[in-house]
Amino acid sequence: MSVAQEKFNYLLPEEQPRQVSQPRRALSKRAIRKGKVLLTGCILSVFMVGVVIAYYYAQVATLGYQVAQLQNSLNQLQSEQEDLESQANQLKSLERVEAIATTKLGMVKPNSSEVVLVTALSEDPQKKLEAKQGVNPAEPPENHEAPVQKEDKLSKAGETKSPVIEAFVDMVNRWERGL
Repeated sequence: MSVAQEKFNYLLPEEQPRQVSQPRRALSKRAIRKGKVLLTGCILSVFMVGVVIAYYYAQVATLGYQVAQLQNSLNQLQSEQEDLESQANQLKSLERVEAIATTKLGMVKPNSSEVVLVTALSEDPQKKLEAKQGVNPAEPPENHEAPVQKEDKLSKAGETKSPVIEAFVDMVNRWERGL
């Protein structure tokens, strides 16, 4: 009788037979060159995108500085404008104008007898224009008029003039009589 021997296959890693891998297919020179060109193109593209982004960030920073400078300039101009407006308000105040009129120009306040009250009338715009030009539309313009006719026309034109002008003429007439 024969007894079967049991066989145990316990081998150390050094003793295990090596599996032979199939050799890799060698890449052709053309494929290698193509890969290098692709890799170089990708790197160059990434570099160019970085340069463009850096350029735009620089432009944004430059514009930010310009905006800040213009804002400072605007603030200065606004404060200067406020100062000038306050000076203008001081210069045109009624108290200052009255003080200059009485001290430097020698003017005096009028008495109640020297005051002339004028009422404002609303007139037709055509009449106002004619009064300014001194033209009466009913009469044709004449170049050779006698002095008497001119005075008549002036008295007629005085009727169509504004009350302010009439008051001024009246004041001048009173002043001439006083001299």
